[in-house]
Amino acid sequence: MVRKDKILTIVLMLVILSSLVEAVSIGVSPGRVRFDNMMRGGYAERTLKVSTNSNIEIIARFDVTGDVTEWLSFEPYEKTFSLSSSDPYEFKVIVNVPEDAASDSYSGKISFITDRFGDIEGRAGGFVRAGVMSLVDVIISDDETKSCRAGAFDFDDIEIGFPLVVSLTVFNDGNVRIRPPVSFDIWDQEQKNLIMSGDFISPEILPTTERRVSDTIANSLDIGQYWANVYTEDCGVSDLLTFSVVEKGGIVDRGVFEQIVNKPWAYVDETVEIDAVFRNEGPRTVYAKFNGDIKLDNKIIEVIETEEIDVPAGETSNFITYFTPITSGRYVINGRVVYNRKLTFEKSSILNVNYPEIKRKAVIPKIIPLMVYLVILITIIFMIRRIMKSKKRRF
Repeated sequence: MVRKDKILTIVLMLVILSSLVEAVSIGVSPGRVRFDNMMRGGYAERTLKVSTNSNIEIIARFDVTGDVTEWLSFEPYEKTFSLSSSDPYEFKVIVNVPEDAASDSYSGKISFITDRFGDIEGRAGGFVRAGVMSLVDVIISDDETKSCRAGAFDFDDIEIGFPLVVSLTVFNDGNVRIRPPVSFDIWDQEQKNLIMSGDFISPEILPTTERRVSDTIANSLDIGQYWANVYTEDCGVSDLLTFSVVEKGGIVDRGVFEQIVNKPWAYVDETVEIDAVFRNEGPRTVYAKFNGDIKLDNKIIEVIETEEIDVPAGETSNFITYFTPITSGRYVINGRVVYNRKLTFEKSSILNVNYPEIKRKAVIPKIIPLMVYLVILITIIFMIRRIMKSKKRRF
């Protein structure tokens, strides 16, 4: 009896394993990698992701064949790796074109094959076989292309006496190595006086790669808030930033003026609510107020200044004001939030105002059907009463 139980258990395990084997599959994205317009001696890279539907960790490997086999390298280099449905495997495919390569199209393929269940060190587990491939195309030309993108600009808050730190991310979209220059201008809190300017050359960035670029700048700025315009002409991108110089050991307050909210359409003599939304992202409570103005045809119609309120760390507050337009037109609402003697970026919104006659004209068509219904109803009631009176007389 015990022997029969053991046999039954083994059979059940084999059935379970066989069902797992049939169900396992893998995929690779992208299925085709194209390195276009490369130069002799050029460099390029792409990231591949290998995924599976298996909830259990499986072991897989890859092999490279074709014209570009000797040109390809990988990061990480391990050709055997583990993956599961919750933990796909990512790695870089790197192409280094030889200096003596002819201008032509070359191809290859990377084949991925599953080996077994279990971790890389272990040898136990059911063996499975599933495969997929990613095609690789390399096109070599003599056309030199310089192109780049930039973003994620940043100017760090610092303590007085420490150097400034400016940083950005640059992505090389071309097929040659680049070292784009980065320039910056620093203005006072009111953005009226230019305090200092400077520039630096970024480190070398390989084609198809991105790099976080930064530089430190000696300075003698006093305690206060400043604005910086950072730009790179090669990439055609710039950004306006704000940063603060604080006393040694000082706490850096940081607030974000999110938006101005108001209804987009209103009528003359109608009171409109204006809501300025501010979020405190700093480590302590700040004292904040909203300062702004309302313009019509580029002329200031009304100045806004709210009461100062406490905004706790991590919380959002609303500055509510009201405006009653006396003429029609397109009003522009501008403003900033002032908090702990610092200024946010300016925000704006639009308020379109019409005369009340437009509102009455819009309501008249809605009243007409109601009037028609009332006339019909009154007529029916009148006819019923007349018929009833006529019957009484005959009786």
